[in-house]
Amino acid sequence: MYIDKNVIEHEVLIANEEPFAQGILRFDGDYSLDAVAEAVSEHRLNALAFVDPSAFSDYAKAIAMCEGMRIRDINVLWSAKLNTVPTDALLRAMRLAGCQHLDMMLPPEEAVEGLFWARRYGFDFRLRNVDGTPYVAEKISYTVAEREEIAERLPGLHSAQFDLAVSYFKARRLDNVMLPLGKAMTLGFPMNELCLNLLACLSAAKHYPEQAAGLLAQAGYGCPHPVVFRNRALLKSWLESGGDLKGVRLELEPAGLVD
Repeated sequence: MYIDKNVIEHEVLIANEEPFAQGILRFDGDYSLDAVAEAVSEHRLNALAFVDPSAFSDYAKAIAMCEGMRIRDINVLWSAKLNTVPTDALLRAMRLAGCQHLDMMLPPEEAVEGLFWARRYGFDFRLRNVDGTPYVAEKISYTVAEREEIAERLPGLHSAQFDLAVSYFKARRLDNVMLPLGKAMTLGFPMNELCLNLLACLSAAKHYPEQAAGLLAQAGYGCPHPVVFRNRALLKSWLESGGDLKGVRLELEPAGLVD
């Protein structure tokens, strides 16, 4: 198990050509996390992508690896590719260890079970047949009630609280956003720029564009998620066009997580 240092910080390029720091993790048959922990610390990564499905084909070893990430406090958000139907125990362990996005390639007889477990734990996911054709054309979405159930099912998980806060925002339940967002930050959500971005979205929705601009400026330090730069550009353009003086309601995208 190792991080390909040739692609660190070069996976996502954004408008101003600044990179989003994400490590690409390769599987060589070894489940040791030593090299992973070292690279995450050295490059200050908060996002990883497991690109080899074989890393999760041995469920017992994959679960142990996820538990090892938590013991070592490798606090990152990550994505994974799967080509075998996941179990309840495996997906629960993956989510608790920071996995947010699944790219699953499963035959029809396994797809329904994979879909069930992925939704149970609130993953963002893409589900395709083994030949690459999608089962579902549209992006998977969750209701607020589902996000609330997931947050209750995974108490103490910062990313479940963050997902709930985003869900409240999208449902225009603005007064409910701060409680789960505050919990996510207190629990150590690893992408602080996304928390600041959501606060900026909340400020903009309540018509405080200057406060939103300040929050987005803070979120822009380092190598942040691309949504921060998109929102900064949107807010700048909106303010230059007259902002509230023209009665335009500013909508910012609170961001998905790691793809």
